[in-house]
Amino acid sequence: MLRLPVAVWSRHCRCLPPAAVLISSLNATPLNDVQEAASEWARLRSETARLDTEWLAERALLEASITNLNTQAEQLELQHQAFVAESAEAQQEVDQLTSANQTRAEKLMVATARIADLAKQLVDLRPALPPRLSAALDLSFRTLANPDLSPADRMRHTMAILNRCQQFDQTFVITEEVLTLGTESQPRLLEIVYFGLAQACALDRSANEAFVGRPVDGVWQWENVPGLANEATKLIAVRQDDIPPDFVSLPIQLTGGEQ
Repeated sequence: MLRLPVAVWSRHCRCLPPAAVLISSLNATPLNDVQEAASEWARLRSETARLDTEWLAERALLEASITNLNTQAEQLELQHQAFVAESAEAQQEVDQLTSANQTRAEKLMVATARIADLAKQLVDLRPALPPRLSAALDLSFRTLANPDLSPADRMRHTMAILNRCQQFDQTFVITEEVLTLGTESQPRLLEIVYFGLAQACALDRSANEAFVGRPVDGVWQWENVPGLANEATKLIAVRQDDIPPDFVSLPIQLTGGEQ
């Protein structure tokens, strides 16, 4: 009795073995389909509920994170605005300082040129200075003649020379010096009284000769004055407080003036 159903199913379902056809015909029922659909729906419903629960929990966290990020963004925006304002103010200060530095640089160039010109004039005037003062300022003059000297050092040495010249010009200086006068080849020991920067009287006691010194044509020169030895001796004695104060007559002559 089993051969007919097997032969019938074999004729209509040639691609399946007879045992598989029998099992498939027994399982393929509407009830099984409903059960499988219900199980799938229940699984999907459970998964959906789980996802909804997780979403609600994560949503609160995300909303808090968004609020925090918005607050941070607002703070960063305020900081950015403050930084922009500070940068603008700083840039304005930089521009002002740059302009001021440029002005100072221009003034420094003008001052440097004036100092260099003044230093050159001082160096050119050195031969007209009294020998005593010129020798005392030798180091300053040699330093001032250095072309690589910085403006600050040049100004310092220039002011040192000017101050020393001013001090010398306001006093009477008595000293002894060994000098070679004019065209003479032998040096002399001279007692000299300087009257500021422009006049001097010198005495050679061994030769009983006296000289008057002054700048002529930009060069300090000594002139032998016959008969002046006694007056020069008296002048030095008065200056050294060896005798009471007294009037002394000297043949003083200013450059370009009269005796």
